[in-house]
Amino acid sequence: MSRLNLTNLETVCCIARVGTFSAAAERLNASQPTVTGRVRELEQSLGIQFFRKRGRNMELTEEGRQFIERVEPLVIQLEEAVTTHADVTSARGTLRLGIGIVTMTWFGRVLAQLRRDMPLVQYDIETDLSMNMLHKLESGKLDLAVVAGRIEHPMFATRSLAAEELRWLMGASAMEEGFDEACDLAAKLDSRPLWFVSRPSEFFPRSLDTLKKCGASPLHVNTCSNMISMLRMIEETGGIGLVAMALAKPLLDAGRVIDLSPQLPPECYDLTLVYRTDERQSIIQRVVERIVEHDKLHRSIRVA
Repeated sequence: MSRLNLTNLETVCCIARVGTFSAAAERLNASQPTVTGRVRELEQSLGIQFFRKRGRNMELTEEGRQFIERVEPLVIQLEEAVTTHADVTSARGTLRLGIGIVTMTWFGRVLAQLRRDMPLVQYDIETDLSMNMLHKLESGKLDLAVVAGRIEHPMFATRSLAAEELRWLMGASAMEEGFDEACDLAAKLDSRPLWFVSRPSEFFPRSLDTLKKCGASPLHVNTCSNMISMLRMIEETGGIGLVAMALAKPLLDAGRVIDLSPQLPPECYDLTLVYRTDERQSIIQRVVERIVEHDKLHRSIRVA
């Protein structure tokens, strides 16, 4: 048997982790033919087949799974040893990040710092519902995500971030339609279009439960998967909805939406930074460090 190439071992472990040759190629900053060639070379050296195709993903064969279960811990230990002494300024590759709409209001500042830290790294940023981003993280289609809520999963490492404030808002156009501001809260809620973030999100049941506790019988329930678009719908339809203050403040300051506090008190939701527990790459760790640093500053400003 010829000597094993460490890069080939890293490649098959990466494919097993992220699920496809193309995703592994992005992660390893290599072309897909190069990744395919590494796998074939290792298969020829060992005399085994690592993967078989199932749908769009590559599935490990039984002998491939047994081999990677034995080898991957050793590869991870080596990566950790290298990471300790790595100079991330020369790092290359594409990081796939899942960043929610609200997080995008401050993530640009983190990205600016990361560009100074790692000028050769590229970023592929997706915005989606938290549930969808977690599924993509689990399947290896994302490297890291910032999601709503507290997350506990054996596959994920997590860092708690500062909570975001949400407020119940009503589009100011409701006043132009002869809306009776003196009516009680339940009547207000029953008379206006209600806007919620789409049902798969944690915000939908939470928002609906709040309104029912206020005595409302929601009849005009509308949903939107994008909170920025939802805010626009609230403004233009004179509707009511629960929106992050980070997004709503410009419209509040301009008088285009009305804050329904204290009739409907503000709420908060937690943010969590999530990445896979088997992730040891120095560039991922640097992203985690920068997000946590920004979060600590964000918290201190709020306290002040």
